[in-house]
Amino acid sequence: MQRTRLATRRLHSHGQIVQRLIQSQIYNGYPQSLSTLGRRLSTNQDQPLENEACSKKLWTTEEQASLCMKFRMIPFLTSSRSIRIRAFRKPPTHEDRKGRTRQIWAFIIFSQFTTLAALIVWNRWGTSPDSKIFDSPKFTPFTIVAREDVSSTSFILTLRPEKFIRNPKADGEDPYAKEWDTETWSVEFKQPQLQIARSYTPLPPSEDTQMGDLRFYIRKERGGEVSNYLAGLPVGGQIHLRGPHKGYELEGHITDVVFLAGGTGIAPALQVIYTLLERRNNADLPRIRILWANRRREDCLGGTTGELAQQQPEIEDNIGKLVNELETLRQKHPEKLKVDYLVDEEGTSLDQKRLSSLTRNDSQLKYGAVTTRIDSKLLFVSGPEGFVNFLAGSKRWENGKEMQGELGGLIGRLGLRDWKVWKL
Repeated sequence: MQRTRLATRRLHSHGQIVQRLIQSQIYNGYPQSLSTLGRRLSTNQDQPLENEACSKKLWTTEEQASLCMKFRMIPFLTSSRSIRIRAFRKPPTHEDRKGRTRQIWAFIIFSQFTTLAALIVWNRWGTSPDSKIFDSPKFTPFTIVAREDVSSTSFILTLRPEKFIRNPKADGEDPYAKEWDTETWSVEFKQPQLQIARSYTPLPPSEDTQMGDLRFYIRKERGGEVSNYLAGLPVGGQIHLRGPHKGYELEGHITDVVFLAGGTGIAPALQVIYTLLERRNNADLPRIRILWANRRREDCLGGTTGELAQQQPEIEDNIGKLVNELETLRQKHPEKLKVDYLVDEEGTSLDQKRLSSLTRNDSQLKYGAVTTRIDSKLLFVSGPEGFVNFLAGSKRWENGKEMQGELGGLIGRLGLRDWKVWKL
């Protein structure tokens, strides 16, 4: 049966209401109301409403109205009357309904599969311990999970990435394995109040360090903007870190290492020990000699120097945290690692005579860039600026970067020849 569409147009012309019934055979089927198109216009000018199919036309014949209605667009005359249109379309068949049902079920299944896949990917890679922790140059949030005092002015902070606070991981690959295997490295701490950042060197993981944790040896300095800020943060406080920043690449055939560390400069020394003696399985391990200089005994409580240090069979109970870690490593590698502790208030300072005995004065100086790979003997100097300047001369700034500068100080006067000196 053929259906018709009936549209009633009420025209206002010369003050009289003219009604016309226009019939147009368009579709077969039953009527279905799609929408009610009504406009009330306030003007009395005979102007049609512009649209795509019926732009600027005033339909006066049945053929024109039929054509316009076929596009489902009826122009409106300026009138206080409204027009209501009923559109018709062909009713869906049984096959149409089945096809529509299949489309709906396909969409539901696809959506569920996509959601499940996203959850699997996020659980496997988004929160796994071997995923990327840092996203430089952005700062990454960490939480303080432990604090341990080393002396009256220094302490060790243990930080955990915020992602591991939400999703703790007990096993898996170390997220910092690449850095520990190849180089010394550091990260920047952000001081949000002053909007400044300072670099600190992570300590190697200890036996009780959980996956993703980082430890830092920090000394509270007078006037230190970042160190005083860190000293005031409680356990559970949040810190933002950025990095990692490369230091010295420990690659190639290294036979001897001498590390002169002052105060908190012991942190990169521990990194060198950890990388060269703990992370590598080759039998030809280098010989490492550490000299750790401090102003007060409380900073290296329990540490001794010379033959007495090598004669101690066991680690005493009254011993500092970092001294305990150094002595544990020394006992584990007795033929490869030696550690001496120098204390200013006890008169055991680092002088030229001691340096000569460490480096054997008949060597040859070779002071080059970090990219040099032929050097087998390395001499590191790390610590406060005054300590580094006294032993090896000051660094210099060039093109906005801190460079090594000329070799000076006590080491420069030794005339070393086959030792590569590097200031950290």
